[in-house]
Amino acid sequence: MPELPEVETSRRSVDLALKGKKIVQVIVDTEDKIGFDGASPAQFKQAVEGARVVGSGRKGKYFWLELDRRPWPVFHLGMTGNVEIRRKAKGNFAKAWGGLKLWSEPKKDLGAHFLSYCRLRMVADDGTEMAITDPRRFGRIRLARDPLREAPISKLGYDPLQDFPNAASLAALLKKRKAPIKAVLLDQKVFAGVGNWIADEVLFQARISPHRQASSLTGSEVTRLRRKLLAIVGRAVSDRADYERYPRSWLFHYRWGKDKNAKTSNNHPIQHDTVGGRTTAWVPTLQK
Repeated sequence: MPELPEVETSRRSVDLALKGKKIVQVIVDTEDKIGFDGASPAQFKQAVEGARVVGSGRKGKYFWLELDRRPWPVFHLGMTGNVEIRRKAKGNFAKAWGGLKLWSEPKKDLGAHFLSYCRLRMVADDGTEMAITDPRRFGRIRLARDPLREAPISKLGYDPLQDFPNAASLAALLKKRKAPIKAVLLDQKVFAGVGNWIADEVLFQARISPHRQASSLTGSEVTRLRRKLLAIVGRAVSDRADYERYPRSWLFHYRWGKDKNAKTSNNHPIQHDTVGGRTTAWVPTLQK
């Protein structure tokens, strides 16, 4: 599932590709009753087509384009959503940037795989194209006049890249939460943008058991958790969500698949439990 680093990478790449350009064509399935939320595909097309992109924004796992008129398009990639860009350069399509996938076939030759999963395509006045693909269709496309002040974005909690609270404020917040710290980390009304792998990585590096009640964390543990969260998200974003660039010491590289024989880079056994309804990878010998 795309988490904050993947979504921020997508936002930056879309901003680079489309900022200052006019959207001359919006291609949607007018019969799509799943992917579009709060506005029909036809309403989305009418709102966006002909507008110029002047910027972009993001909070948590949502990102949006800022246009020279309102409303603005808002995107949530769900579990399997992906942003794909192709950019025309000297008559050919250049490679995508920011770790995003590239679809470089001419329009008339787009493969069945792409066509089956494409939920939206937008074409700019210089030929640059952006597409949202989503095989499982859990992502959502919306319109909002003021994304930060409208639900669901207005209900999100703290974003690790935006005005994150200091350790004392965070400790006071966690003291009120009786749920396991892993479940609290996944609560988007508290930690916007944190998903399953980030939560596991933070707790692993902070040496905190995912089963601990959030309210039981000491001041020093909250400070450590906060520091690791900001460092991990910052590193993942700077690496453009390219997993191969993440440090080999990270739990990320060894946590997948519920392998009973999985071990960390230092040969510590990894255990897989269910916490807060989510599969949780952790290292009991290190996390207390």
